Amino acid sequence: MTMEELQKAIELQYQSKGIARCRYNALNKVFTFLKDCNFKDNTVFQDKSKEELKADYAQYWNKRLNDAENQAINDIYNYINVNSHFITIEKVKKKNDTPENNPQVKYKTGLSAWAGNSPKVLVLGTMPGDRSLQEQAYYCDTAHNSFWKIMYSIFREENGMSNYDFITSQNIALWDCVQSGIRKGSTDDGYDINSLTPNDIQSFLKEYPSIKTIILNGKGRGSKKHPSTAFLFNLFFSTIDFDGEIISLSSTSNTCSLTFEEKLEEWSIISELVKLMK
Repeated sequence: MTMEELQKAIELQYQSKGIARCRYNALNKVFTFLKDCNFKDNTVFQDKSKEELKADYAQYWNKRLNDAENQAINDIYNYINVNSHFITIEKVKKKNDTPENNPQVKYKTGLSAWAGNSPKVLVLGTMPGDRSLQEQAYYCDTAHNSFWKIMYSIFREENGMSNYDFITSQNIALWDCVQSGIRKGSTDDGYDINSLTPNDIQSFLKEYPSIKTIILNGKGRGSKKHPSTAFLFNLFFSTIDFDGEIISLSSTSNTCSLTFEEKLEEWSIISELVKLMK
């Protein structure tokens, strides 16, 4: 895939998700940098980590990355990880001893955070399901998850806004506990717990000190065979340096036994948390 093909593919994703124009401009600036540095195809993303490329980009323009530029580079790496075979079966097998001929096992990479400028509340899930990974957007499988229905019931919807612009305009950030790992399908019992790599939540909180509350989307105790958000948070982030409040709420997944009205009432606390911190 050439740089031009890669840029066009990501722009088509932006178009389908209604991404704000500033991200298009940032993406174009990133690809201008890549072309000026004579990177002709996507092999550069095998040779350089995301953080290395960000450092090179900042040095090239002699300035710190803004939020849109940071997100654009994250988008490129997420697209590569989801749509290309840079993480080979042999690498997965070496790390996790996974049978190469098992068609049901798939190594998956999650999404970068939706943060906006000054988020006050961070909502964490486990890891995006297959539909969300395909669309490169959070909680896309609305038939099986009521997150957006709940959010749009709590906050006033404005016509023409993308889900990204809507949620970040409420000073709410979205991310997950898991950055990558093996997961069969989109269910919590599909995880290979030993293969999971956590997101760097600690660095994210340092980058956004405005965050004063973390909400865990799913408060079930969970287990290694059926990890919930609360279970993964305790597994990976029990020693996290955070002096804010951590709240566990019932999962917005439709597999949760609560009715929509019960979940809506429970999640309505997020409106008060955002108001208190404005």
